[in-house]
Amino acid sequence: MSIVSKRFLSYLLDMFIIFIILFLIKQLLPVNNYEIELNNLNELYVEKKIDSEIYFNQFISLTHNIDKQNFGINLLGFFLIIINFIIIPLITKGQTIGQKLFKLKIKGKNLDVKDLSGRAVIINGLGYLIFMFIILFIATNQIYFILINLLGFFQILVVIINAFMVLYCKEGIADKFTNTRIEEIKWENLQNKN
Repeated sequence: MSIVSKRFLSYLLDMFIIFIILFLIKQLLPVNNYEIELNNLNELYVEKKIDSEIYFNQFISLTHNIDKQNFGINLLGFFLIIINFIIIPLITKGQTIGQKLFKLKIKGKNLDVKDLSGRAVIINGLGYLIFMFIILFIATNQIYFILINLLGFFQILVVIINAFMVLYCKEGIADKFTNTRIEEIKWENLQNKN
């Protein structure tokens, strides 16, 4: 398997682990009433019982309230990203859980919290969450909706550009900005550790 495939799969595994933990914890929480209201709103709109202006205004308000009510789960996601993409690689000298499984390692001149934090902000959604936390309780419904969607689009774009950069240039955006790289751990290196 190529290093590009391993990088992609290790990233997916790391994000999947975080997603599963958040999903399972969310199932234990009480039902979010705003999410029920949003489902009802969607049904009314599909059945053409409300017009698009009413729908859009209520949709913006409900999504902002849903994010406010989901603050705790989003904060947990923030800490899981820090644990998996900063703390674990510091402890394991450059490997996330997925990278350990696929025998990859983050290398840098002096791999430290700053390098790993930079990678997490750029490619793992930490920047998105930080910005969301900043504007969540201070922005109006409309401003929040616009900013969070623009930022979400930008985050997805960064991940896609990063994937193409890794595919064609062997270095991603996070690699370039943090002066780090992902390398395969060769079998000889594993034997020398023992």
